[in-house]
Amino acid sequence: MGARTLTQRNASKMYSKILLVALLVRVVGGAGVSSSKPALSTGASLTVSAASSASAMTTATSTPTSGANFPPVGSIPKDFSPAGLEKLWDLVGPVEPPPFTTTVTPTSTRVILPSPPPPLYPTFYAPAPKDVLPNLKFPSGFKFGVATAAYQVEGAVKNEGKGPSVWDWNSRQPGGVIDNTTGDVIDLNYYLYKEDVVRIAALGVTAHSFSISWARIFPFGTADSPVNQEGLQHYSDVIDYHIQNGIAPVATLFHWDTPLALSAYYGGFTSPQVVDDFINYAKTVFKAYNGRVQTWYTFNEPAVYCGQTAGYPFNATLTPGVNASMAPYICSYHVLKAHAGAVKAFREMKIQGEISLKNDDFTGIPWRSNTTEDALAVERHAAFHIGVFSDPLYTTGDWPTIMTDTLPPSYLPRFTEQEKQDNLGSADFFAIDSYRESWIAAPDDGLAACVGNMSHPLWPECHSVVLFDSNAGWAAGISPDPLSETWLQATPNTLRSYLKDLQTRWPTKKMYISEFGFDEPFEAFWTDLFRIKEDVARTNYLMTYLGQILLSIHEDGVPIQGAFIWAMMDNAEWNSGITAKFGIQHVNYTTLERTYKRSALSLAEFFEAHLQS
Repeated sequence: MGARTLTQRNASKMYSKILLVALLVRVVGGAGVSSSKPALSTGASLTVSAASSASAMTTATSTPTSGANFPPVGSIPKDFSPAGLEKLWDLVGPVEPPPFTTTVTPTSTRVILPSPPPPLYPTFYAPAPKDVLPNLKFPSGFKFGVATAAYQVEGAVKNEGKGPSVWDWNSRQPGGVIDNTTGDVIDLNYYLYKEDVVRIAALGVTAHSFSISWARIFPFGTADSPVNQEGLQHYSDVIDYHIQNGIAPVATLFHWDTPLALSAYYGGFTSPQVVDDFINYAKTVFKAYNGRVQTWYTFNEPAVYCGQTAGYPFNATLTPGVNASMAPYICSYHVLKAHAGAVKAFREMKIQGEISLKNDDFTGIPWRSNTTEDALAVERHAAFHIGVFSDPLYTTGDWPTIMTDTLPPSYLPRFTEQEKQDNLGSADFFAIDSYRESWIAAPDDGLAACVGNMSHPLWPECHSVVLFDSNAGWAAGISPDPLSETWLQATPNTLRSYLKDLQTRWPTKKMYISEFGFDEPFEAFWTDLFRIKEDVARTNYLMTYLGQILLSIHEDGVPIQGAFIWAMMDNAEWNSGITAKFGIQHVNYTTLERTYKRSALSLAEFFEAHLQS
């Protein structure tokens, strides 16, 4: 039984190795004051995190660039034949085929939930999920959602005409994934999606936020390349099955899995060529699923994705003339142009529904109350991590002034007046992946010493994220699995002020908590299923966050209309592989059997009591 086929001894040895790598990452990043997300070794500070994100690039600081195997960008000519597609797959290498290649239809369309688990605590200490703020209800139409991403759950990476993505390639690079997990089979949601839908429907879930693989629709990525009809039909079937089971499909066009062809042809999102190719892909998908998908995202956590371009091994795929230190900002410019162009097409095509992109991170709290420097550092953090995409969409149409005052145009291209007009208003609501909040500190040598000095180790953001208070050294919140210790803590006590701050800075009439979740500490160590199911830290995290979201709606007036839990099930957590566990369902990677954890059943009880019928 359990998550793995390893013996207890081998599991312990593997985890000890992973903990050692995590320790090395922490040492490289420095002790005490830490970066908000695992730092890159390039000086570029749109740094990488995160959760769907959940644990991306945790080894970026300790893996040599020279280990990546990729041809010179631009050296592979376009060839849209089957032979040309196979040459792209040659860049990845051999792929593990799935154990079956047909969609599994559940024997029953109704899953009976197991008996409720016994209470975690005496009622005098903590209420049952149904008794958390029992007099408060979510507004009518509130989305109780779960979230996934294509690369992380689908598997079947080479089936039915799909082209390779950069993450199919990354998982084969030395140190690309900490436990050598690939996305080849993983949860095999591609063929098991019907089972997954009926299982979440049994929990009372009303929405599922998933992503579409660009490389399944356009195996070669480009606008002049052929459409893969099998890929289009697959997602059509997925969407229809969700609707049949009372679950609203929420679709993300891009969740980090760039078609590898685009990286090979011109460097992906570090090239301006990507803009038209993305818009063409978006228009194809909009047309195919118009009327069935009512909520769309263009990009998932673009600040995190663009940070990845500067880190190993993706820095081997940069457009000629773009170096790692400028890559995140060049990427951000192209992402915004692609987003604005896709939204313009969405509206011109009169596509039904709403559209936005998914922000992540937090604005921050000054670490020391007796210095104005930390308060100014908070503004820098807010600008570089959320304002970078939110100012253009919601307030000014332009980059935050802090960024343009710091970064030269060679790093951060300036928007034309027309581009500013295209940006502003190109989002129908605000979405935030709100996993945590932390303190922000100015550099030890002061902001002035950093802001104008491109060689300063904290330039250009010129701040640090601190995980403990400045008084007695108490942590901001409960710690996650060590693989996520550099960026994640359970911080429900500050969630309401954080959400109010977002609404104040970037006001909208609707907000979605598009992701939040927690990786249970040391869950990968356990082999007994009864231990794995008892995900106490995750359950407490979700119940406390959801209670605060209720209060944010009723007492603070924040217009939250949905909350999406990461993740629907254990999955390939980017470069942490299957070792970091964010799922509310356990997946046995030998049998592919799914098992509800306590957190899943607690969510079902909580939402049954708090959703309006």
